Amino acid sequence: MTDAIEFFFENTSLIAFALAFVLGIIGFVRRANNKRGHVWEPLEFWMLFLFVGLVGIYTFVLHCFFPHLAAEGIGWSNSPFQWEVGIANAVVGVLGLLSLKASRQFRLATVIAVSIWLWGDAVGHVYQMIVADNFAPGNAGPWFWTDAVGPLALLMIHFCNRK
Repeated sequence: MTDAIEFFFENTSLIAFALAFVLGIIGFVRRANNKRGHVWEPLEFWMLFLFVGLVGIYTFVLHCFFPHLAAEGIGWSNSPFQWEVGIANAVVGVLGLLSLKASRQFRLATVIAVSIWLWGDAVGHVYQMIVADNFAPGNAGPWFWTDAVGPLALLMIHFCNRK
């Protein structure tokens, strides 16, 4: 059981990304077959809900209320800056959740904010890998890869989801 919990915590971003993609593709195919609505809408919805919204809230809770776990997973020492990182994650998570019923312009602003945040994180992860030889799962594992690939997927999906 401990291994399953550890696996979930180390892979939360990847699990949310994959689940959002699977649910979005199912919605995409259903809309394409029924010729109802915009086919990209379900994919954007699930990415904003799961990958941006819920992961943002999850990382907020982790950094703000369990900072020692967050720091350990990333390969860092605990720091008061964890609170600030957590609050930034809360902002991104709330934007993701609010964008579910928001205008296209609001969604674009959310996608841009998330992209800047995650690509900035990815650069920081690479820096830590090179300078500090930090290959902890929270620095060089799934979190790094979703930080690098997630924004590209979000931007592509948003621009394909023209109404």
